[in-house]
Amino acid sequence: MFLQEERNAAFELMPEMASFLETSSLLDLERGESQILADMFRRGGQPGLTIAKELGGGGVSAVTMAKLHTWIGAHCPSLAVMMTMHHHTVAGMMAGSRFFPDIQGLLSMVARDKLLVASGFSEGRAHAHILESRMAVEKTGDGYIVNGSKKPCTMTHSFDVITFGVNYIDPEGRLHTGIGMGFASDPSIERKKFWSVPHLQAADSHEVTFNNLMVPESMICFNTAVDDQLDDAQLGTGENLFAIWFQLLASASYLGMASALASRALSGNKGSQDDRAMLLIDLHGATMALRGLAGSIDENRFFRSDLARAQATRFSVQEAVNRISARAFEILGGMAFMSSEEIAYLLVATRLMAFHPTSKLASTPFLCEQLS
Repeated sequence: MFLQEERNAAFELMPEMASFLETSSLLDLERGESQILADMFRRGGQPGLTIAKELGGGGVSAVTMAKLHTWIGAHCPSLAVMMTMHHHTVAGMMAGSRFFPDIQGLLSMVARDKLLVASGFSEGRAHAHILESRMAVEKTGDGYIVNGSKKPCTMTHSFDVITFGVNYIDPEGRLHTGIGMGFASDPSIERKKFWSVPHLQAADSHEVTFNNLMVPESMICFNTAVDDQLDDAQLGTGENLFAIWFQLLASASYLGMASALASRALSGNKGSQDDRAMLLIDLHGATMALRGLAGSIDENRFFRSDLARAQATRFSVQEAVNRISARAFEILGGMAFMSSEEIAYLLVATRLMAFHPTSKLASTPFLCEQLS
């Protein structure tokens, strides 16, 4: 059966939510209130899946998370985007907790209280890397004062904790890149409407502004603190933790959206046998590429060469998603397009994968350096 392994993962990890999604209208979910999806994610979606069992989480592997995100993407694209932003951030924090033990307390809280964590990385700027930031960071005696904004920021009105990229220049002129964290209840955090297109609007992606947000030392983690514990070949691991997890889960989510289109074409036995075979080839090729990337994550491989492979996998899957959705759209035909809004919606939604970090143009020199 199509997406059977992915379905099994969803029903094993979150049976009530999976059952609801499977019996709901995709467009009703996409056009409904984002708070409904956030509440469902918090209540039945297990926000602590990627957190270690000893911290109260699910300890779920990257391979299983890829399956889950593909299935969610096929049934509710906006929820898949929400879950991508939450899980890649939490998984990155989990992987980095051996360098920053203080994070373990927050991770335990996320798992215990089912907190939703927003990803304030990458500020919608062309060709920027995931942790690059324009946030103004000022050192004080009690920590750091942060000013700036993040847009778009998924789960703008629903997050409990928000993470964001920070670039701090110390008194010696050295640049320190890392992540900071704040709580939704802080009055220094404001929200403004930003997303104005109908696609993925239920993901609640608007603007979050920080107005003199006070962040204590324990809530900011700099890459230099990671690099100081590693050798030269491992430098950059602090950023890679988040970037590699993001490429996996975002790619899996958008593959799910393309799979939803392919499923409609295949179930209707539309097109020629060659057309259907090409759909299946692209689907299985992309799936296996993601399984390989997930396997390397489960082996704790987060070096520069692993980041390059993750980016290459993402761009390979992105091209496959474009081919799958275009071919399925053509196979389904004009009558299906005119009679089902879902088909046109899914086609456009799959194209939004290209807008997530990092851009192909920004990655090209790095990929040529690492892969050639």
